[in-house]
Amino acid sequence: MKILVISDSHNVILDSQIEDIKKEGPFDLLIHCGDKYGDAAKFGEKLNIEKILNMPGNCDFDYNFLGSKLSITEEIEGKKFFITHGHMYFVKTDLSKLMAYARKNKIDVVVYGHTHKSQNKFIDNILYFNPGSTVFPKDGKASFGIIEIKEGNINSSIVSMEN
Repeated sequence: MKILVISDSHNVILDSQIEDIKKEGPFDLLIHCGDKYGDAAKFGEKLNIEKILNMPGNCDFDYNFLGSKLSITEEIEGKKFFITHGHMYFVKTDLSKLMAYARKNKIDVVVYGHTHKSQNKFIDNILYFNPGSTVFPKDGKASFGIIEIKEGNINSSIVSMEN
């Protein structure tokens, strides 16, 4: 299973971004961690990804107030994923609230956004994965993430966009 992870695209989807992402594909699943919620379907269409998991972020006012879930837990290839934008867990301060939730709920992979800074780190055998931002990075180049699950093993990477 090859998963494309995007966050904080903020209604900006450039052809150059699509080309950069296509170089790493194809993908079986798209996870979009919010800001902007509607971008997930657009990325999915341009990249021919049918299965999409999508979270609203703090800038998705129309979805936040229409009863959309702000986080989900999903089993993917035998691994328990927790997917959220991250603002409700105060991830700009630290990961302590996410870490407590992940430990308590036996999560294998935490996928989040909001900070516009990428992270790809195992802490206590839990992967904390933030793909950064595709348009407004706060830690260098715009980026997206890839999580692959093969034979029960998780491999993950952050990919800087060239364009």
